[in-house]
Amino acid sequence: MPDLPTALVTEARLDAAARHAGDIWLPEHPYFDAAEPDFDLLWQMIEPFLEGADFSCVLDLATGRGRNARKLLPLAQRLLLVDIRPENIAFCRGRFGDDPRITYIANTGYDLRAVPDASVTLFYSFDAMVHFDSDVVRAYLAEARRVMAPGARAFLHHSNHTGGEDWLQAPHCRNFMSRALFAHWARKEGLTVLRQDVMDWGGVPALDCISLLRRD
Repeated sequence: MPDLPTALVTEARLDAAARHAGDIWLPEHPYFDAAEPDFDLLWQMIEPFLEGADFSCVLDLATGRGRNARKLLPLAQRLLLVDIRPENIAFCRGRFGDDPRITYIANTGYDLRAVPDASVTLFYSFDAMVHFDSDVVRAYLAEARRVMAPGARAFLHHSNHTGGEDWLQAPHCRNFMSRALFAHWARKEGLTVLRQDVMDWGGVPALDCISLLRRD
C-alpha cells in the first residue's frame, strides 16, 4: 500500500525557508544604513493607512535595526519588536534601551509563539515581508489571526512579484507573491481584506503591494 500523502509545509521546511530569507539581515548589512535616511518620506505614505488604528499594542514584524520602530514608538502604548536575528534585537535594545513600553522578541522567522492570543491591536510590517517565502507569509497570516485582538488591524507590505526565481536574483530581492494570492490566503486564515494598493519600488512598476487587514 502506498504511503499516505504528507503535508508539504512541514516545520522543517518553514524553518529552512525563513532562514534562507532571514539569515543575511545582520545589523551590519549595508541596506540598513542606506534605508534609514529615506524613511521619513516613506512614512508620509504609510501614515494614511494607519488612520483609525488602535496603537494600544503594536507588533513590528522583522524590525531589523528599528527604523519603523522609531516612528511607531511615539504612537504606541506597547511595542513588540520581533526579528529572526538576535543580533538585530540586540541592536534595537541598544537603540531604544529599557523603555518599559517595548518588548524584544527574537523568533523563529515563521511563528509568534511568544505573543499571547488576541493581544495585538496593530500588526505591522514594512520593507521586510517582501523578502519572505510564500509559505512563511501564509504562516504569519495564520499567526496574525491568532495574536490580533478582535477589531485589530494589520498593515503589511509584501511582494507583488511573480517571476518565480530565487529571491536573491529577483528585482530588489522580492520573493514570490501576488496581490491576489495574499488576499486569498488572508481570507482563508480568517482575516478581512480592507484595502490593497499595488505600488512601484525602486523604479520597478507594480513590484509591491500594501495590504490592510482586519480581524473581526
